[in-house]
Amino acid sequence: MSADELKLDELEAQAVELRTTRNTLFDQIKKLKEERDRHNKASRASRDQAQKHRTERDRINAKIQEIKQKLGPLFDTLNEKNDALDETDRAIREEYRGKPRRETVQKDLERIEWEVMTTPTSQMLGREDEMLQRASELKKTLESYKSIEEKQGKKQGFLADKKVTQTEIGVMRDEINQLAEQSQAHHERMILFYEQTDKEKSKADEVHGRYVEKIKEVDLIKQDLNFIMPQVYAMRDGLKASDLKVAELRKMNAQQRADAMKKEAMDKMGRGEKLSFEDLRLIYGDGKED
Repeated sequence: MSADELKLDELEAQAVELRTTRNTLFDQIKKLKEERDRHNKASRASRDQAQKHRTERDRINAKIQEIKQKLGPLFDTLNEKNDALDETDRAIREEYRGKPRRETVQKDLERIEWEVMTTPTSQMLGREDEMLQRASELKKTLESYKSIEEKQGKKQGFLADKKVTQTEIGVMRDEINQLAEQSQAHHERMILFYEQTDKEKSKADEVHGRYVEKIKEVDLIKQDLNFIMPQVYAMRDGLKASDLKVAELRKMNAQQRADAMKKEAMDKMGRGEKLSFEDLRLIYGDGKED
């Protein structure tokens, strides 16, 4: 086997090894691309879920703000009712100031009236006017309690209105608390999904980095093949040409082959190519005389 043939075998073996490595890299690149795409898909899905929880959280927070705006006027109304109650209590205390207990006045009036009705006229002489005057004063005192009763009636009305307002406020506060719990749950879920989004994106970026490195390795192999294969093709063509010349020489007789080989040596010398010892022998002879 000639040196050219050995060189060709060596180059073809390198090319086969490079192609095998390239095919292995192609398989790795395919798997890395699929893995990267899975992580990117998972990242997008997590981001979509995070956005859904964020939208729902914001909707609930807006509802909470809407309820709080309604609470403002209710608190104003409650303050007004408290002020009215305080004023009514002060008025009632003011009217009560200096007055005996109503029950005591009522009992005194009943006692005097009973005494006037049951005491003999002879025994009432000199006391009747005094007792009637006392009864009149007691009746006026009892009459003054009607104003207090009216104020107490107003107070009960204020208390009832206050209770209604407090109930409305309580209902709204309960709704706010429930909505706040829902909002917090959506917020926490949103955070979890955003964290998962970042994790999947980080994994996708890491896999993409390896994907790019494998492509670079393929490019290097491509460069090596681009360097080797032209040599292989050229050597294959050269060996084919050499084989054709050998076949032609075999068809010639000894003198014809010698002439053809001498002509080829002369052509090489004319082209300025390096001549072998055999070429020189063919051109100049072997130095023997006939």
